[in-house]
Amino acid sequence: MRKPVGVLFGRLLPALITAVLLTAGEASAGEKRVHVQGRIADPDGKGLSAQIVRLFKTRRSFRIQKFSSGGQIAEAARVTSDENGFFEIDVPYDRAFDDYYLRFYDPAAFDLVQYRLPSDREITKEIRRGETIRLDVTFERQPMWGDVVRRLEAAGPDSPKGRVLRSMGLPEREMKGEGPDGPREEWWYHTRGVVYFFRDGRPAGFRRFDPVAPAAPGPGSSGAEAPGGGA
Repeated sequence: MRKPVGVLFGRLLPALITAVLLTAGEASAGEKRVHVQGRIADPDGKGLSAQIVRLFKTRRSFRIQKFSSGGQIAEAARVTSDENGFFEIDVPYDRAFDDYYLRFYDPAAFDLVQYRLPSDREITKEIRRGETIRLDVTFERQPMWGDVVRRLEAAGPDSPKGRVLRSMGLPEREMKGEGPDGPREEWWYHTRGVVYFFRDGRPAGFRRFDPVAPAAPGPGSSGAEAPGGGA
């Protein structure tokens, strides 16, 4: 005697549910991840705390009919280095994106006066191989950092001049000028679009203007990035 279809389905349903759960569990266990560990240090090997590390993912797009191309970039993760400079990123791998790379700064927070901007690191191949990536980064100091330190020691780090030096770097031009209240010292930051005025070491105001693009390096120039430059 044939059993009703409903009875057979009722007996098979638990087995089907179990099979689906097992399959989902296996897929979850085999999920590819982006796992990066590393350390950020200064040129002396000291770990740098509170440094921002960002993971970006990008993908390309094409429209053959209209002969156009484009793409998308998204920040997949952001972490901060600990007191010893160590950081770790562990996020799911997004197959909808083609390439992954790491950026070791946020323009709004990076110390451009002391350090050069570090280069981005592409990690796409390592991710596709399923590797746990170990990536240590050493920041390079700006060429003029030693001069900034000497000026800070002379002016005092908490003085008005010291605060400008620490946030902006060395002035691109220093000159004596004449203000409404008499002679003044002027610190010009042409590429940043600001000039600071001082009188007897005390602040005497500032003025903003449209930034001026830096001149191309001439013959024999090293082309080194000026302290306080970058974005």
